[in-house]
Amino acid sequence: MSVFVSTLQRLQPGRAVAAFIALASLAATHAFFVEMGIFRKSLDVKGKHCYITGGSSGLGHALALELVKRGAHVTIIARGQARLDAVKAELETHKGPSQIIQAISADLTSPTSSSDALEQAVKAHGGKCPEHIYLCAGHSLPQFFIDASPEELKSGLDETYWVSAYTAHAATKMMVSQRVHGKIVFVSSFVGYISFPGYSPYAPGKYALRALADTLRTELVPHNISVHIFMPASIRSEGWENEELRKPRITKQIEEGDEVLPAGDVAESLIIGIEKGYYQITNVLVTDLMRVLSKGNAPYNNIFMDMIYLIIALVGVPIWSKYVDYLVKKDAPEVRKELKERGFYADPAAASTPK
Repeated sequence: MSVFVSTLQRLQPGRAVAAFIALASLAATHAFFVEMGIFRKSLDVKGKHCYITGGSSGLGHALALELVKRGAHVTIIARGQARLDAVKAELETHKGPSQIIQAISADLTSPTSSSDALEQAVKAHGGKCPEHIYLCAGHSLPQFFIDASPEELKSGLDETYWVSAYTAHAATKMMVSQRVHGKIVFVSSFVGYISFPGYSPYAPGKYALRALADTLRTELVPHNISVHIFMPASIRSEGWENEELRKPRITKQIEEGDEVLPAGDVAESLIIGIEKGYYQITNVLVTDLMRVLSKGNAPYNNIFMDMIYLIIALVGVPIWSKYVDYLVKKDAPEVRKELKERGFYADPAAASTPK
């Protein structure tokens, strides 16, 4: 950037302005074509080993199916062997004769189990590390912070952060030691940008994943390993249906009207984001608005579109935030009433509306 500025300074004012306009026009044209997919490089996974955690359901399942269709060797990891076997059988109906499909049961909240699962997966490939790591495992158990037990709070971090971080750690070490050039793709969430009531056991881990990905994005540059992080909104799946059964009333009110997309559509958005070379990948407009306000030192996706998003976000997000505060305050009397009925208060008489 300093070289660019000094060059402009050496030009005559008129020529400097003309040069700047020309460069801006060229960049805008390139950004437009990339956004439209004209210069987009297709994700080529044919013959490559794609390792997918959480591959037996939801986004992981949909992603595994698409990558098999593209010719990849696919290993899916999850806890339940029965579900894994069923998904493996489905994937095998779409594979070619030379493709290797594996399904491994493992508890990825354990560092040892995470490492062992990866070691088991590479045996079928002569010990070579997977070129692509997709970290889709995890789930949410929405509830209020005061209702969660210490065990549930710990589980919240285990099932959102460590369930991906342990695998990323084992895979990164193996990729670097073998000099494998590849990709690591984290899956966070909309609430990895901004959270609200009901997600206290879940959102911290998703924020932490973003911090880890932000660090590795540059740390792994010397090793030719690219890092992406996907920030999807709600995905229609069995996991989402289970969340709906236990979400606090206020959480449902805040999310009312949000579109819940099929896992296949969400997987397609992830792949498109990778093909465009985006680091932080989103799948709905409202997440892009949160992204441009919360990106820190992360690179822009499309600088011109991001400037438009930023203008919208600077107006829209504070309004949305005020609306969330309004909903929470409106619901407060009911919250206090329910806590009083449950005998939560040490002094029930003190449960009146504070001034």
